[in-house]
Amino acid sequence: MKLNFCKILSVSFLLLLVNSCSNKCVVDNIEVSELLGTVAKEKSIDYCGLLKVALTGDKNAIKKLSLLEFDNAVGYDHGEVIVDLITVIGETEYIKAISTVNKEQKNLISSYIDVGLEYGNNPLVKGKDFKTAFPKLYIFVNK
Repeated sequence: MKLNFCKILSVSFLLLLVNSCSNKCVVDNIEVSELLGTVAKEKSIDYCGLLKVALTGDKNAIKKLSLLEFDNAVGYDHGEVIVDLITVIGETEYIKAISTVNKEQKNLISSYIDVGLEYGNNPLVKGKDFKTAFPKLYIFVNK
C-alpha cells in the first residue's frame, strides 16, 4: 500500500512539474501555442494574461497585443491569435482599439492578419482572405 501511494505521489508530482513548465495556454477557446508562449515569456510578456484582458474588450490590451512583434513561425501563431481575437470581439471594437495606430503599425497588423487567416484554423474565417473576412478592418488598415 505504501509503495502504491509513493508511485501515485511521484506521478502526480511529475505531471504537475511538466504542466507548470508548459507555456501553452487556452484563453476562452483561443489556443496560444507553446512556441508563442515561450517566446513571449523570453520577452517578459504575459501573453496569456494580456489576451485574457483583451478579450474583455480592453482597448489598451487589444492594441498592445496587436502591436507585439514576433518573427518567423511565432509571427504565424501570433497572427492566428489576432484573427481569433477579432472574431470574438468583432471588427468594430477591434478598429476602435487600434484607431490611433500609424501606417507602419497598420502594416504590421495587416501582415499578422494575412498569415493568421492563411495558416489559422478558425472555422468562421477558414478559406477567406483579409478583404472578405474583415472588410471594415481591411479598409481601415489600407487608408
